[in-house]
Amino acid sequence: MVKIFLDTANIEAIKKYNDMGILDGVTTNPTLLAKEKGDPIEIMREIVRIVNGPVSLEVVSTDTEGR
Repeated sequence: MVKIFLDTANIEAIKKYNDMGILDGVTTNPTLLAKEKGDPIEIMREIVRIVNGPVSLEVVSTDTEGR
């Protein structure tokens, strides 16, 4: 079985493919988040709200305090 994951932080693209019913999950990273307008944390929250499947959100900190 083939699964389709988008590698993006673009909310409009995620909504488009999710609404088509072909999206299995999303992966994104700080570089992709930086390309989008808005607060990266809010973008990540919106991605999780939209996608009914696995979401991989890469981070750049090694601890929960951002150091």
